[in-house]
Amino acid sequence: MDWHNHFLDALDPADIGRLAADLVEVTLERGAVLDEPGRTVRDVYLPIDCVLSLVTVMRDGGQVESRTIGCESGYGLLHALGSSTAYERMSVQVAGRAWKLPLERLRAAALESDALSRCIVHHAQVTLLQSAQSSACNSLHTAEQRLARWLLQTRERLRTDVLPLTQEHLAVMLGVQRTTVTAVASELQAKGLISYVRGRITIEDRSGLERVSCECFQTVQRGIDTLLKPKRRATV
Repeated sequence: MDWHNHFLDALDPADIGRLAADLVEVTLERGAVLDEPGRTVRDVYLPIDCVLSLVTVMRDGGQVESRTIGCESGYGLLHALGSSTAYERMSVQVAGRAWKLPLERLRAAALESDALSRCIVHHAQVTLLQSAQSSACNSLHTAEQRLARWLLQTRERLRTDVLPLTQEHLAVMLGVQRTTVTAVASELQAKGLISYVRGRITIEDRSGLERVSCECFQTVQRGIDTLLKPKRRATV
């Protein structure tokens, strides 16, 4: 069976057997908040065609996105090997399907299987790589470069040029005001790279968007290839 999630597709049959009975496919609505800082993480979410957003929330209500998670990994993987406390707000950035698994079930299965524990670590490393690269990108690169990178990354996860995105999410992702999002998106549209209507961006010229993007998109993609591709059982 192809689970359409790289973590699940990388597992050995024996490890899938430990988890399969507890995996439930769920549909997640855009904007739904699934975890908050300080809460106990109770479920692991493994995206199929949705995108999850992890943001740091400040006392004044300000938010900055630290990373996003798509079909290449999952939320709650490292929590199954360590502390189950959430330190970020986790919400649904792009609606879609995911596999949901009780955290304690994954934790128990990992104790029974070294191979499963290693797979958890490899896929968790992917999200940490993205977080580290995003931190550098947010400090060193322009809003236009960062938006181009994020659009390309989302396209890889959803496997479509039509991306359902709101200005609110893009503003949190870039750490800027909505007016800046409007200006940057307008610039990319004027260059013929995207078309932009309320709640939807269509990538019109992927190669051109890659030229506008900073190095971070390719850096993250190479990291995913290095960490995950040799360990996949199936093509997703």
